Amino acid sequence: MSDLTLVILAAGLGSRYGGVKQMEGLGPSNEVLLDYSVYDAVRSGFDKVVIVIREEMEAGFRERITQRFEKRVAVEFAFQNLNRAPEGRTKPLGTGHALLAAADHIDGAFAAINADDFYGPTSFRLLAQSLAGIPKRSGVLIGFELDKTLSDYGQVSRAVCEASTDNILTRIEEHTLISRGPNGITGHFDGTERNLRMDTIVSLNLWGFSPDFMPFLAEQFEGFLGAMHEPMTEEFFLPTAVFNWIQTQGAAVELKPSKEKWLGLTNPQDKVDAVAQLLDLIARDVYPANLWG
Repeated sequence: MSDLTLVILAAGLGSRYGGVKQMEGLGPSNEVLLDYSVYDAVRSGFDKVVIVIREEMEAGFRERITQRFEKRVAVEFAFQNLNRAPEGRTKPLGTGHALLAAADHIDGAFAAINADDFYGPTSFRLLAQSLAGIPKRSGVLIGFELDKTLSDYGQVSRAVCEASTDNILTRIEEHTLISRGPNGITGHFDGTERNLRMDTIVSLNLWGFSPDFMPFLAEQFEGFLGAMHEPMTEEFFLPTAVFNWIQTQGAAVELKPSKEKWLGLTNPQDKVDAVAQLLDLIARDVYPANLWG
């Protein structure tokens, strides 16, 4: 039986946050958000963790983070590099390309998450249950209510999801500049401002896939490279590749809403709220004060 693998996308630059937020200590024992995701994944049944980073980050990750849990779960590193990037580009090529960097470390059903988002224990239980015996051309997206994913300190980007009556994902659109205002919650899609409902289900990149998604992702990336219009900035987004998988291959991706509240680091001021929310979860015995003992 193959391992149930969790791929953590951690190579981002954190330009809006102003630092390497993947290594920002938030818990009372200096835990980072990635610690909580791994903790929840392990107790939900995941066997292996693959962390996608830039190669120069490996030593820091091993010393600062993974040495705490390497005895609890198998840990491997994959590197997102710029080998296939247009000449002169310094920015990573996006979340789809980051996941593709982990291809050689995956041999069964797998999940993909962001390193700098908190998803909560029930979200990981939903994910693990959905991946058990998952058939070909199938996936799952754990979605969140938009109102529970906003920052009080600046705008965020979220992928707005639509599903059929039987909860199969039918559309996903990346919205930017989302914030609360006098007219409620607004965001931008394709350059146009839109009003968004509080209970709109959005993606925070908490995905699960059957193994055959990875070869499709590789094909999509080749097409992306050949059709780039803005080679210095354009990104290969994972949600876009999933939507293409649905449209061209007939893949069925189930949308499962989670009731968890987002906790993350988009803007510098988010840290204070994140620390307070973690302390509240610890007070309610959702997590121990010293996560790894």
